[in-house]
Amino acid sequence: MSSKADFIDWKSNPITKEVFSSLHERIRQLQEELGESAGLDVRQDAMKVGAIQACRDFLDIGHDSLEDPQ
Repeated sequence: MSSKADFIDWKSNPITKEVFSSLHERIRQLQEELGESAGLDVRQDAMKVGAIQACRDFLDIGHDSLEDPQ
């Protein structure tokens, strides 16, 4: 598995930063959509909540979570 230094380099890469910025923007958009239409379509609401959580899970990734369990 990659070293912690490799992970830190990846997190500081301009492309990675742009991806993270895009994910933050997507979360904001989904939250806004939910604020405007929550309750109109329960399935769509659930999909949006799931998408928000998926984005957050990716944003919260850390080097420790990438290591293989032994």
